[in-house]
Amino acid sequence: YMASETELDMRMDSNQPFSAKNVVNEYSQEQLAYILSTYGEERFASKIATAIVKRREKGEITTTGELVDIIVNTIPKKFQQEGHPAKRTFQAIRIEVNGELAGLKECVYEMVRFLKPNGRIAIITFHSLEDRIVKQTFKRLAGRPESRSDKSFLQDRIKLASLLTNKPIIAS
Repeated sequence: YMASETELDMRMDSNQPFSAKNVVNEYSQEQLAYILSTYGEERFASKIATAIVKRREKGEITTTGELVDIIVNTIPKKFQQEGHPAKRTFQAIRIEVNGELAGLKECVYEMVRFLKPNGRIAIITFHSLEDRIVKQTFKRLAGRPESRSDKSFLQDRIKLASLLTNKPIIAS
């Protein structure tokens, strides 16, 4: 893989001081593993987080190329067949830097609150993380548990909306 020497940034708003460089160089091993696993759905999240923290001992990680090298050297070769091995890690860091999922659940609740009686809402999601949050929130709004293990559901079961479909509608 050809690694670029572009600065680690990933900000959607260049006025924001927090960047990918902060995440990669300041987050603990546990925090890194969590975001890589949660936002990137990276199966080697723990190993990559460990490798990042170990590499930081030599100095700050400043470029995308340095991060790609760490990832490529951490993920076993037989698991590097499906797309670029760093794509999940970079997705996770980008989501963290820009707070892309923060507030999504609250936003859905707010949108439903502003619906007129018999109004409808449709939300387009672009990856499984967004999809999962929206589906779980819609279930909760319909007075159903978000998941089979949702214990808090029994305490605050209130039906605020009805689901029109049980499964997402996928474009043909």
